[in-house]
Amino acid sequence: MLLDVTGITNLTSNIWELCLSGPFPYQRVQAGQFINILINQGKDHILRRPISIAEVDTNKKSLTIVFRVVGQGTEWLSQRQVGDQLNIIGPLGTGFQLPAKNSKVVVVGGGIGVPPLYQLVKELKQKQITNDLTIILGFRNQADCFWVERFAKLGQVLVATNDGSFGTKGFVTDLLDTKANYEYLYSCGPRGMLQALKNHCQGINIQGYVSLEERMACGVGACYGCVCSSADRKLHYRICKEGPVFNWEEVAL
Repeated sequence: MLLDVTGITNLTSNIWELCLSGPFPYQRVQAGQFINILINQGKDHILRRPISIAEVDTNKKSLTIVFRVVGQGTEWLSQRQVGDQLNIIGPLGTGFQLPAKNSKVVVVGGGIGVPPLYQLVKELKQKQITNDLTIILGFRNQADCFWVERFAKLGQVLVATNDGSFGTKGFVTDLLDTKANYEYLYSCGPRGMLQALKNHCQGINIQGYVSLEERMACGVGACYGCVCSSADRKLHYRICKEGPVFNWEEVAL
């Protein structure tokens, strides 16, 4: 399907926000799902680029993605202008399972793993699922921080930076209070951060859900190019199909 570019913003030195509008099944989107974008009509890049959906607005019929420029494909994407059209497939993958009503929830994002959590937080508030929500965001430094104020409109936000230039100096685990009796933890970020979070919560009765990143080829589960191992190493899951969101007890981090 073709969607129109309605806005593009440079958030940090290499992170961009892109707004799209047009015919899309907005009502079907699960927080944590992604779209697959055709780059330059497939001329130089045969494989599409998978980008997580950061937000959908069913009333305005729009969706927002946030991405980091890491190569020629995302560089081309960052050069789009209002009025351009993008060929996309989506929504794809399996998103976050919402918590039980009135649960105590903590959401933890790191770097470019922050945007996929925004739609989740928005739904938690709009559907009045929880009134006890903590949001922890981690960045390398102040220059890398983005969307902090946007998240702060939806819940209590704690920020950690590696160098202490904004918020608390340290890592997201330094801000995660294991005695706070959280019942659900949702996270997206580097694999090392996800592993550290799970280790940090060992021995605590908490449901943990993580969104994994992996290089993808087809994006629809046909090629088995983006697999991860089950926790017991006996099975392989397709991140683009069974994921990208998993219960952290299911997968090897």
